[in-house]
Amino acid sequence: MVGTVARHVAGAVAAWLVCVAEGLLGYLALTAYAMLADVDPGGPLAGPFMVLGAALLGAALVPLVVAPAVVVGDVAASRRGPLGRTLAACLVAVVIVGLYVGGVAAATGTAVADAALAWPLTTASVLCPVVAYASVVHGSRAAALLLARRRRHTTTPPTGPA
Repeated sequence: MVGTVARHVAGAVAAWLVCVAEGLLGYLALTAYAMLADVDPGGPLAGPFMVLGAALLGAALVPLVVAPAVVVGDVAASRRGPLGRTLAACLVAVVIVGLYVGGVAAATGTAVADAALAWPLTTASVLCPVVAYASVVHGSRAAALLLARRRRHTTTPPTGPA
């Protein structure tokens, strides 16, 4: 039980770090575009505030979208391997994001075309954290099993002449 919780906490941290990295990459891409288009790249605080915004958004998205997607994907594809469970988690994330986008669009009276554009854009930004979370959860389980298997083989005393 403790190992499962530790794997999911480590996965959540990895997913949040991916969200922060996406914010940094977005800022670098916008800065490169500003340099190529010869426009003002923004003030000196544009980068830190964009990364901070991505970190805050990631702190909200990880428990609301990423963690439930991985848990439901693991349960739905429990007889599959790590790749199958990760793909199931990605599919569940697409559905969860669609439900959130549809709910926000209905609550705010947003046009259907805007919601239809927001769904794939938001899904694209959420899939990398989902894959990072699932990779940490499934990879740490596989690594723990591999280490346990190695420990079992190395604890047996060697046979042969002394």
